[in-house]
Formats: sequence, structure tokens, C-alpha cells
Amino acid sequence: MQIDGAEVVGWASKATSEELTLLANAEYSDANDTWIIKASNRSGLLVVKDGHSQQLLRPYGFFRSGTFFLNDDIGTQLSQRISDSRSQGDKDIAEANTYLGTRGFFVSELGGTSQVLLLAHAIKNFEENNEIPDLDNWERIHELLVNGKASIMRCGAKFVLEWVVHSERQNEGTFDVYRRVLLATLCRHTGQLDKALEASAIVDLPRERLNGGSSTISVLCTTRAAAMMDIAELQPSRKNELLLAARRSLNKANAMAGGDSEEIMVAYRRLKLLDNNT
Repeated sequence: MQIDGAEVVGWASKATSEELTLLANAEYSDANDTWIIKASNRSGLLVVKDGHSQQLLRPYGFFRSGTFFLNDDIGTQLSQRISDSRSQGDKDIAEANTYLGTRGFFVSELGGTSQVLLLAHAIKNFEENNEIPDLDNWERIHELLVNGKASIMRCGAKFVLEWVVHSERQNEGTFDVYRRVLLATLCRHTGQLDKALEASAIVDLPRERLNGGSSTISVLCTTRAAAMMDIAELQPSRKNELLLAARRSLNKANAMAGGDSEEIMVAYRRLKLLDNNT
């Protein structure tokens, strides 16, 4: 039986000396080595590296990143004791980690417990109750995803798309600009530029079809222009066409913003540089 090292380390900090004896004769492997557990005490585990004879005492923290291997009987006992030792909060976190892992997320890249619980709850609530995150939680999820690693953004985009589709079904005939901003941003930053353009294409529709304020429409126009400039750099044969379209989108963003915006000014400067290099 395999048990994650982090789970064993968390349990060991609360286990009795007698309970710790369950680890004797187990094997532990990490990315570098395999160790045989000879004995245990409150300070750590006495181990021997596979193929060697010297015994070393390692603190429990040493074993956090690898995996313990035990026979089925001992492993079952240890697994049960680990489960019994968890608080409800610990169990909620473990469940959320597993839940997100089965949906393609690298949980270790999410940044912490609160982020894991937030995202797991949002996705599970949609799957079970058909409810999308409210505005407060949407802002938190927006910050979590756009500041995450590419793998988190790419995986998150799949669920954001589902939420956008659901929102727009409920709004019959209007498009959710606010939520499309996050979708377009995630697609753009993960290299899915065609999908970013698809998500932002609604800015060309009549104003009454857009469910969102002027400032939000401005942000989506700016994101669309940025995606067009990204494609122009990758496809020189389409450069003139794309830069012209990007300028139109930026002009609309500027008009909708109703004043100076640093993001729009930065985008205009990038557009000018690309124009000059034509």
C-alpha cells in the first residue's frame, strides 16, 4: 500500500510512540532515493538508504515530499489512523485536493489551502447545484486564475467557459461581458489566441446585447486588441489586417473607458511599435 509522505508527516506530529512503530520496516521513496525504515521515535525515523548499511536519523519533515510503501495489513491500519486523526478542516482540505486533482488541476500550484477550498467549492457547487460563483467569489477566482501558472489558467478556462455558457443561457439574448473578460484573458495567456478572439468577439455587437458596464466592455476590447497583436506577431502575412482590427478595438476601448487608462495607453504604444515594424 502507498501512502503520501505529507499525510504520514502530518499524522506523525500527533501520533503516540506506540503508533509510530507502524512505520517500522516500511520503505520510503522520493525523487532521489529509497530508504528502509528501521525504527521510529518522536524526533524522526531511523533509516538506511537502499543498498547501504549506515543508519541515519532523519526528522519527519524529510519525508514530506515522497511516498511510503507498507504491506497491506499495516498500511490499512496506518491509513485508518491517519483518517481518524484528521480534524474536519483537514478532511475538507484533503477532499478538495482530491476533487480538483480528478478535474485536471495540479493542486500544488494553486498556492494554498484557501485557494484550493475556494475553487473546489465553486466547481462542485456548479456540478451539483448548477450555480455559478457569485460576484464576490468570481473576483477571488479571477485573481486566483490570472495570477496562476499556465497549467492552472488552462485548466481553469474550461470551467470558466461552462460558467459563461450557463450565465448567458439564463440571460437569454444578452452576453455576459464581465465573465467573458476572465475567459478571454485566460485563453490569451495560455496561447489559445483564437479562443480569446472568440470569447471577446461580442464587443462588436450592438450595446443592448451586452450585459456589462462600459468599463468592463473597455477591458474586453483591450484584451481583444492584445490577442490580435499577439497573432500579428506570429503571423506576419496577416499583420496589416490584424493591426487595423486591433486599432479599432482599442479605439472602442478608449471611448468606453471615458478617460485615460494606463492599460489602454500601453496597448497603443505596443500597437505603434508593431506598426513601425511593418
